[in-house]
Amino acid sequence: MKKYYILFLVSSILISCSDTTTNSTTTDTNTGDKTTTASASPVASNTVKKIEGTPTTIKGTITGLKEGQKIFFDKKTLDATDVVGTTLLDATGNFELKTGIKTPGIYRVRLGAKPVYMLLKGGENIDITATMDGYKIQDYSLTGSLHAEEMKTWNADLDAKKIKSYLEETAEEKPLLHLYLVEKLDLVANIKVYKKVLESLKAAYPNDLYTKQFNSKVLSMEAKLKAQPVAVGAEAPEINLPNPEGKKIALSSLRGKVVLLDFWASWCRPCRMANPHVVQLYSKYNKKGFDVFNVSLDGIDDKRAAMYQNNPETIAKATEIEKGKWKQAIKTDKLKWKNHVSELRSWSSPVAALYGVNSIPKTFLIDKKGIIRYENLRGQALEDAIKNLLAEK
Repeated sequence: MKKYYILFLVSSILISCSDTTTNSTTTDTNTGDKTTTASASPVASNTVKKIEGTPTTIKGTITGLKEGQKIFFDKKTLDATDVVGTTLLDATGNFELKTGIKTPGIYRVRLGAKPVYMLLKGGENIDITATMDGYKIQDYSLTGSLHAEEMKTWNADLDAKKIKSYLEETAEEKPLLHLYLVEKLDLVANIKVYKKVLESLKAAYPNDLYTKQFNSKVLSMEAKLKAQPVAVGAEAPEINLPNPEGKKIALSSLRGKVVLLDFWASWCRPCRMANPHVVQLYSKYNKKGFDVFNVSLDGIDDKRAAMYQNNPETIAKATEIEKGKWKQAIKTDKLKWKNHVSELRSWSSPVAALYGVNSIPKTFLIDKKGIIRYENLRGQALEDAIKNLLAEK
């Protein structure tokens, strides 16, 4: 009996081991991916993501980066960038990324610390050749994207004046290129240019999310500027007031010149201290297209008029005295430009209220097209701004 019992026990153990092995094999077969992932090389573990959007291929040859360097492919959004895909540089300096473009727009490939920007609709075969110096791009060539050569030329010289001039004058329909360029400009100071680009975007890509976001951004800023008519980027409201001799002078008569609109008064010590520098600037830049438009807050305001019991004769006499002080200050400070105007109502001046003036000196620097570009600049900053605006077409 002992022999049979021992044989039975051994036989059971062998059968049990055999069953366990079979079950393990079945499990491995049914979960083969997991097993392969555990035992295979890192290359085999790479998974191919499902391509969303229009299939697009980006490949390149990069000199100066190490093998294994990560290459990023991003899409520019309204306020940031979204990573669309990544790949690695191989031992020969080559990379290839198969991706998808959901919507036309501004994209970039990041090589080291510097991106190469491109305009894509989807379906392109992009080829990049670049030479790197550390993490900086020494030179590159790009083929396959929209307006590739123009993009490279602009990126070599993204001068705001040139961009603005080009966008204002061009009749070409290149909405993605124009979108890329206009975002290099200040929105407030260039609202009209932004609106022009917006219209071309709406015509070409009316349903694109970026177009809708860009539309909201531009219209929101336009609404703010309309709510605050006197602000940087807005057209300077008209001023048409009498000079000391009673002849009216309009601010708009200086259109085509760079104008310093200066609110001041004879009794304002800081204003008088600032006048010599304004005189210097006028002498230096007047023949180049710079002028000054002074609005004086001399005169009798409503509080003083009330003190005079609103007596017209008394107010008239007091106003003449204030007018004399104004004229004398112009002469004493040698303010040799012709554009001196005033309502002679001091702080009750409607023009001062229109421009939000609650302290003086208060200045606005206006460009050749009548747009307010700067407020309250002083010293070298004022002179630099005048030179920049004079250089604009």
